[in-house]
Amino acid sequence: MVMKKDKVLVDRRLSCWLGLILLLFVNANLYAQSDLFTAPERGFTSWLPAPNWEHGLLSGNGTMGALVFGHPHEETIIVSHGQLFLPQDRSDSIINQAARLDEIRQLIKEGKYEAAANIPVELREKEGYSDQRDPFIPAFDIKIEQEAANIKHYQRSTNFETGEAKVTWEDDLGTFQRKLFVSRTDSVMVLSIKSEAPINCTINFERRPVEWNQWSFVGEHVDEMKSSASENWLSYHSTFKKKYPGSITGYEGLGKLILKDGTSKVEGNKLKIEGAHELLLLVKVGLNYDGNSSASRIKNELNEVSGNYENLLKSHQDMQGEMFSRVRLNLHSNSKYKDLNTEELILKAKQEGVSKALIEKVFDAGRYNILSSTGANPPNLQGLWSGTWTAPWAADYTHDGNLPSAMASVMSGNMPELMATYVKYMERYLSDFEINADRLYGARGIHLPVHTTTSGFPTDFNETWCLTLWTGGAGWAADIMYNYYLYTGDKQYLKDHAYPWFKKTAWFYEHFLQEDNNGQLIFNPSYSPENNPANGKSQAVLNATMDVMIARQVLKHAIEAGKLLGETKSQLKIWEDMLTKLPDYKVNNDGVLSEWLWPGMEDNYRHRHVSQLYSLYNYMDSDILENEKLKQGAKKLIDKKLDFRNDEGGGEMAFGLVQLGLSAAHMRDSKRAYEAVKWLSTKYWSTGMGSFHNVGALLNTDISGGLPAVIIEMLVYSEKGKIVLLPALPNEWNEGELEGALLRGQIKLEQLKWSGKNIFITLSSQKKQKVVVELPQNIKKMSSGVVKTKQLSGNQVEVTLPAAKSITLSFEME
Repeated sequence: MVMKKDKVLVDRRLSCWLGLILLLFVNANLYAQSDLFTAPERGFTSWLPAPNWEHGLLSGNGTMGALVFGHPHEETIIVSHGQLFLPQDRSDSIINQAARLDEIRQLIKEGKYEAAANIPVELREKEGYSDQRDPFIPAFDIKIEQEAANIKHYQRSTNFETGEAKVTWEDDLGTFQRKLFVSRTDSVMVLSIKSEAPINCTINFERRPVEWNQWSFVGEHVDEMKSSASENWLSYHSTFKKKYPGSITGYEGLGKLILKDGTSKVEGNKLKIEGAHELLLLVKVGLNYDGNSSASRIKNELNEVSGNYENLLKSHQDMQGEMFSRVRLNLHSNSKYKDLNTEELILKAKQEGVSKALIEKVFDAGRYNILSSTGANPPNLQGLWSGTWTAPWAADYTHDGNLPSAMASVMSGNMPELMATYVKYMERYLSDFEINADRLYGARGIHLPVHTTTSGFPTDFNETWCLTLWTGGAGWAADIMYNYYLYTGDKQYLKDHAYPWFKKTAWFYEHFLQEDNNGQLIFNPSYSPENNPANGKSQAVLNATMDVMIARQVLKHAIEAGKLLGETKSQLKIWEDMLTKLPDYKVNNDGVLSEWLWPGMEDNYRHRHVSQLYSLYNYMDSDILENEKLKQGAKKLIDKKLDFRNDEGGGEMAFGLVQLGLSAAHMRDSKRAYEAVKWLSTKYWSTGMGSFHNVGALLNTDISGGLPAVIIEMLVYSEKGKIVLLPALPNEWNEGELEGALLRGQIKLEQLKWSGKNIFITLSSQKKQKVVVELPQNIKKMSSGVVKTKQLSGNQVEVTLPAAKSITLSFEME
């Protein structure tokens, strides 16, 4: 029997225990809420929802993409598909420019450049060739409406290692988190909403809003746009009015709702969820061909996908997250900047100058964006994402700078798997490129136009932008393809892919180039992308330096690869003879590297492209660097272009700064390279860490690939048999590490670490080989363990790398 006094004591003890349990529960809940707002180790946070789609959080698996605005109570998520290009009218054949090529050439020789540029325009009108590129369009919106309440705490974020875009907020109703990623392994978009408070919301698919000035375009091309809902399913269906053989005729979007608790019911085209604490929405987009719906196939695929968020995330992270995490840049940034929201990081850069934390952040963001948007196709101008029906330049693949910049860090940034997408895209339209060579120039081989989406034919040209006169596209693509071989040593790839492309490109030059009276080859017509001489209005010219550089590079690499693969001596002899007849580079009266190698054409420095530095974009070109006059001319050119950028406050077309940065890095010019990096890091990023074409506007992924390339090349440069350490290290980066980068010659830079006069490197080679390692200063002391080394000069040492084994070298410089 319990006495009254004892009962009171028991009640007090019980009350204390219950209070302690409640306190622990509350604290645990608070800690859990606090964890929800933790910044990702590699990623970013933002304290405001996106003001428009260009500032949205980006997620993608290379085929499907999502743009997350981040509004707590009225959310919009734009869904896209990498092959969703809206079909346009198609002509039976492209213009027959070859029929009037002699006339074009003669007019150009006579200095009648505008008349020559008008001929393709006249031909298009006469032959009725009105083709436009199929434009990239968004698929549909996911709309989520949740109960409104006073917001107390808010954060949106992207985790680069997991690919998750998160929106987390606490309001008067509780703490909520929406998470989204697009799985690379399961090919599905995964959306999760969780809360300890009841989730009451509606979810539906909806047409992306059409602006008033877009309706005529949409009405002309899009037929049906319909969303609907049924038990636990959302759907979106669209059909197109125009089609051609092989084109898509429409598309389907399906979403499968999985509730852990609570209820859902259909209200019109929406699903209304009540009393849930966790829900999952699995979304997939399918393209329709020949009018056949893909809806049933997509539904079956969604039914086979796991309904467990964590399991889906793990498999995705094991694949895409692993690719992202291979490379890390650490500049030892100030800890007080590391966890700043993007809005504050970008604002501080404007007020105080670029921080190391921002450089680390955009380096990671760039690699993440390229990885997330490469899969079904290479990254288009907007990567994989779109929020508008009329994207600038149709969000196409622009081959005279944008796409090469986007691909620039795929190899050095250790994502070699992505190169297959680029090669497949080019090979997909190979027959079109062969037709181009024949119809435009009466030549065999291939001709890659400036712009493409779903065909290889030229579409965008007029009397000003005389793009059918540019012949450098295939050669630039050849270098990108060959670079994969230089890194991997994959001889089978070289034989099956890169060399056939090289050969067709070189064949084109055999037929296109003509000799003058002195036996020198002439590029007529010629074109330096998007620029005209200062003393002329036309972009049609003779002997653009870029054209000469591209041809020289193509012939050198074709000869190199041809010898390895057993090409006939007669073919190699033709290319070797052509090499000796190419025009020499020159500097103008200002001592600046000339953009055109023809008398009377004055350089126009105030332009966004830097085409005459082409041979320095990817390599330490000995033709330039071993000729002091040309080398100084290139440096003076960079100064002129940076002056122009300063006057413009950065200016439009950010990838021109990538070209400047890469060229400066390959000339070991740290000051100029770092200036380009500062511009690229501070002026051209959204609060959602998407990159821009212009200062503060126009989502464009080219510098997402280009900026990491510039930074890597400032820290390490490689070519067959040679590694140059810290060739363009700025004083501001006095210590740091780069991990996981790939080097040409089948070598991985497992780690490069520098601090003051000390440099440490860990390398692993796929094969046994000797390489020359070059340091920025003379070597005072070196430690190599059991690795065989031989000092060749004050700052060069020959190292024998074993096969498939990591080795570490340490240097102290004088």
